Amino acid sequence: MFRKSIVFLLVSAMLIGSMSIASAEESVPEKEGYVLDFSTEFNNGNLNTEYWLPQYLPHCTANKEGSSARYKIENGCLNLYITKDSPDYFGGQPGSADPDNLLWIANGIQTWEKNHLHPGGAQQMEVEPFEGYATQYGYFEIRMKMPDTACGGYAAWWLIGAQDDTDATDSVQNGEIDVLETFFKSPGVFEPKVHAWDDPDLNEWASKVELDGDPTDYVNEFHTYAMDWRPEGITFYVDGKEVAKTTESPQYRMCMILSMYINSDFSGWDEPENEYPIEWLIDYVRVYKDKNGYDESNRLTKFERFVKYMCDSLASFRHRVLSFFQDLCPQCYQLFERLLSKIPALY
Repeated sequence: MFRKSIVFLLVSAMLIGSMSIASAEESVPEKEGYVLDFSTEFNNGNLNTEYWLPQYLPHCTANKEGSSARYKIENGCLNLYITKDSPDYFGGQPGSADPDNLLWIANGIQTWEKNHLHPGGAQQMEVEPFEGYATQYGYFEIRMKMPDTACGGYAAWWLIGAQDDTDATDSVQNGEIDVLETFFKSPGVFEPKVHAWDDPDLNEWASKVELDGDPTDYVNEFHTYAMDWRPEGITFYVDGKEVAKTTESPQYRMCMILSMYINSDFSGWDEPENEYPIEWLIDYVRVYKDKNGYDESNRLTKFERFVKYMCDSLASFRHRVLSFFQDLCPQCYQLFERLLSKIPALY
């Protein structure tokens, strides 16, 4: 009888576990050719602190109040927000944009934390490590609304190297991918970037993406923003449409950070026209992995990247020339099209 009870309990636990897994999988759509590796749907009203640290780079400031995240989870969305009286990240008094006494408001959550995680911090404090989620390669996707203000500040979804190579200050695995940086004044534009920091195998890269349609649509409606990070490069997408691409990528695990700022160097100031609270609504964050894995041999050499860059530049020049003559002189356009078609490298 005792053995039967144990067997029953074990079978019940397995069924319950499989049901919960199935339920979680059913709530997240499959992506063809990929398997789900990470998902935060913000549906249960609480932040999953197993994966997310509700602080913004606490190793860069001694002010715990300033680095603590200010957020709500309601209606199935994460709402990161900044108010008029949000505490200064470094401990100053809120409500001032005096250049001689600059206040720096930051608000965010992150999936990883350790000493010296971000090499750009002016202060470096000793912190207890947090290991929520870090990975190498994948299809990263967020569904969100742009922050609902037309004034100073910006928001960013970005990755930084988890620095598995060292716990000291000499890590070279600290490259950065900015999947998007959007200024509150320009919701119809965002900038994907790559920062090398101390990574000798990575180069600085940036692009400017102008979104289709009315910029206010991106404030009032949810859209998806994604990147497909592979050994051979990173491709960026908006609503499934490719908008930018690199020919190289970091070669180590990275963690994610969601953050927003006021008075942060180039981000814009606490202007009189700012409407508070400044809110950033995020529906979900997901990471998928290619079912076929990732082939490191697909990585381009420096020479191959240079050749590809030159070919892409020539193709872009060809497009601009043809567009110019198409508007100016249709006959010239046809002539140049015939001439340029003789040079395959320009395609």
